[in-house]
Amino acid sequence: MLIDILSFYLPPHSVDRASFKMTLILGYTVFLLIMNDLLPSTANGTPLIGIYFSVCLALMVISLLETVIITNVLHHSSMKYQEVPNWVRIVVLKYIATMICYQWPEGVSPTLKTREDKPESSNGSTGGENNTTLDSISSVVDTVSLPELQLICQYLKDLHAHLLSVQKESELLDQWCHVGYVLDFLLFRIYLLLISYTLDLVHLQFCIQYS
Repeated sequence: MLIDILSFYLPPHSVDRASFKMTLILGYTVFLLIMNDLLPSTANGTPLIGIYFSVCLALMVISLLETVIITNVLHHSSMKYQEVPNWVRIVVLKYIATMICYQWPEGVSPTLKTREDKPESSNGSTGGENNTTLDSISSVVDTVSLPELQLICQYLKDLHAHLLSVQKESELLDQWCHVGYVLDFLLFRIYLLLISYTLDLVHLQFCIQYS
């Protein structure tokens, strides 16, 4: 269980965490098969240690499901290059991040409003100036009516559109990464609370049974 907790410090955007957790579950399953032959069989029900082993296995499966969810957020949503919904930015990047005391990198806004709105507006103004320049070049080219210059102007427009698309995809990917990191921190703390609550229940049951 301690190793499973430490596995949360692996990078969430990597598939190494999921494979590492699956390896832990497989090793733990082999351990349960060995302990099944060593535990004494009782007619009163399942021994307390057996219940504890089963709860630990369930917690490790929950940990693996958490990793699957975070991997889906970081890869599936970002590969579609969709805009981060407004309610996700408000709930996850503002309230949840504040609640779990998420440490933002330097130069990053907590709500990412400036990263979503301000860069777009600034890019829009820059793009408008570039489009105006390209249109003026196109008018000059049309006046001169040289096929080579018209082809060069078309290449410049295509290059400008491609660069804007790449910049937009990079911003969307960065936003989804922050959403995944915040959710990862939240689920990790919930997982720690589940483990603490389970250990308290097992300890209480042990005290009641052997008191």
